Amino acid sequence: MKLKNLYIFTILLSINLSGVYGNTNILKSSVTGQVIDSKTKQPLPFANIIIKNTTMGAAADENGYFKIRGIMPGKVRLVATMMGYKRAKKMLSLKPGQRTVINFMLDPAVLEMGAIVVTGTSTPHILEDVPVRTEVIPRRVIERKQANNLAEALSFQTGVRVENNCTNCNFTQVRILGMPGKYSQILIDGDPVISSLAGVYGLEHFPEEMVDQIEIVKGGGSALYGGGAIAGVINMITRRPMTNQIRIKYLQHNTGGKPDTHIGVIAEKACRSGKSGVYIFGSFRQRTPYDFNGDGFSELGELTNESIGFKWFYKPLNNSELITSFHHIHEERRGGNKFDLPVHEADIAEWIEHWRSGGTIRWAHRIGPLFDYRAYYSFSLENRKSYYGGLDGDAPEERLAALAFYGKADNPLHITGFQANYHISNHLITFGSQYFHNKLTDKTSAQTAYHVNAIYTNTGIFLQDDMNFGKHDEFEIVYGVRFDKHSQLTKYVTSPRVNGRIKVTKDLKFRAAYTTGFKPPQIFDEDLHLCGIEGDQRIIRNSPQLKAENSYSIISGFDFSRRFTNCSVMLSFSGFFTRLDNSFSQKFVKKQGNTELWERINTDGAKVKGVELDFAISPMSTMEIRGGLTYKKSRYDSVNEDFNTKDYMRTPDLSGNLKFNFLIGKNSDIFIAGNYTGKAYMPHEKAVDGQDDPELVLEKSTDFLQVDIGCSFNLRSNSRRSTKLNFGIKNMTNAYQRDLDMGADRDPAYTYGPIRPRTFYAGTEIIF
Repeated sequence: MKLKNLYIFTILLSINLSGVYGNTNILKSSVTGQVIDSKTKQPLPFANIIIKNTTMGAAADENGYFKIRGIMPGKVRLVATMMGYKRAKKMLSLKPGQRTVINFMLDPAVLEMGAIVVTGTSTPHILEDVPVRTEVIPRRVIERKQANNLAEALSFQTGVRVENNCTNCNFTQVRILGMPGKYSQILIDGDPVISSLAGVYGLEHFPEEMVDQIEIVKGGGSALYGGGAIAGVINMITRRPMTNQIRIKYLQHNTGGKPDTHIGVIAEKACRSGKSGVYIFGSFRQRTPYDFNGDGFSELGELTNESIGFKWFYKPLNNSELITSFHHIHEERRGGNKFDLPVHEADIAEWIEHWRSGGTIRWAHRIGPLFDYRAYYSFSLENRKSYYGGLDGDAPEERLAALAFYGKADNPLHITGFQANYHISNHLITFGSQYFHNKLTDKTSAQTAYHVNAIYTNTGIFLQDDMNFGKHDEFEIVYGVRFDKHSQLTKYVTSPRVNGRIKVTKDLKFRAAYTTGFKPPQIFDEDLHLCGIEGDQRIIRNSPQLKAENSYSIISGFDFSRRFTNCSVMLSFSGFFTRLDNSFSQKFVKKQGNTELWERINTDGAKVKGVELDFAISPMSTMEIRGGLTYKKSRYDSVNEDFNTKDYMRTPDLSGNLKFNFLIGKNSDIFIAGNYTGKAYMPHEKAVDGQDDPELVLEKSTDFLQVDIGCSFNLRSNSRRSTKLNFGIKNMTNAYQRDLDMGADRDPAYTYGPIRPRTFYAGTEIIF
């Protein structure tokens, strides 16, 4: 079925259903009430109330009051949830036109419990019940970490590792279950608008002022986002206006005497009726370069980031919503040496200036209690100026040659699509389509033969069925399929997926998933980062014979959660296995002039397998201990000839984390977190005097234990005004790589372990 025919079909279906459910002869029911804390008897603002197995629901206001209109008469199961509380259920039998008042009392629980998540199925689910295992990093935890941006917000998460891949420019990527960054899909409010170019430095582009919640799905557990999410999906949920307030934040980091300053401002306004609201943010960050080993070359580069944006919603009808959001980010970063000189006069310089504008327009409409749909358009306009290189000597011709390393890249990306949800009996059927257009022009390489001028398009059509059965919904199966037609492939790619959840007991749940995926032979983010080495450029390009990579994954495990009197416990254990066919790897080809060329090639295949353990204990409402451990093996079928190994490089087999949070009274908070990174094999490229080709050496890294500690004090003057003071130490143990290369001929990609050494911070936040 063609894409335009699907749109026509959806419109006709919505018109038909509008006639059915818009029938005024059917008297709809409504439910109102209040949500309160069972211990303190205080209202719980912004709690969520949903009707089980549907997409209907409401959020409570500042005083905990809620109202759900347009409910079909009959039996409905209401569930009230809030992050940090155990959910509460109510079964109602509603008569036509009945108006019912019902109140909920919620018991405190582990922080993540009670969260509403959408990533795994693209429909609202309570975290404990979602069939696609989803992990949540809530806003409260992001604030405790004192994160500057999305990259730092992802720290201390089991099975998720953010690493620095370059000591010059601090290019970062996120690894899920040990797999390289290109196997993960980064979403903003469910849209894949992080392109290959944006992915090079994008994790640090987005300031924490944008982020409300981060949802992580490990493995390709959903058929809705495309086959590229082989390792998993990270969905950054942006902040939505909920109340009326202004926040001004100042945060100062200090690493070895070098300052890193962050200033943020947000303002939000929400109408009492809940029909409209606007959220506006602004952010500024400036970091001074830092040289850890004293060789005159930076390990943490110079950085300036300025961001501004807004999110606005309007509900013209009770069952519809229009959302518009926009952000503009300008960032400039530079690493290397001689920061007082122009970049082309440094021995080594990696300088990048980004301008990013992005946004979305989304229309959501609930035609009736059983049918809703949404249509959207999202865009990302990414422009980059860059310099990857340096002086190879002081002769006039060498100085002239250094000017060739300037580059420019443009990357407009557009996505449009729709999704419809239809509830029938015990099924929630989701279907829709998505069109992706990504144009990439890159003239970064000094060798014009390696310039990029490409257009990538993808048309995806998906269908999913979320089926519940059993007297108390003990069983849930989500199965679906997505068909993708990518411009780099001649045929449609079919990606079937199935996920299941069994409620063994009230407290014990078993989940399992089988998923498939693919990666087309296109340009990836690491290809657009060109390391500078002794006045040369190291670039990665695809082999002309590169074929698409295919995968299948199996993930299964159990979750246990229970409240024992005043103590809440959560335990999760899972095993995972991913098989890659035609797996991507890299090999060194040659050094030609000032260009060192590496190629991406296909190998026979690869396997990634392992186990994960997550736990949380809350012995009292003011204390929580959370931790996790991951053990995995990642191996290619054939030996990497350059480094004579089958192991995935840069991938530790063992990693773990432990977080402790304690509230002292109502206004003080202590946060302690530890992160363990095990040993891994690291590719090391050593320059050899008098030899053009470098020596390729496989090194074994050390292991690291990083500990962060932070405290916050809330000096509340009245119910609406308060001042929060924050201070602490990041990487208190100073766990940092000790065998860094030195000088202009260092290998900037030979870096591993924690991103920064011991860093002190202090800040304040004013709310009014």
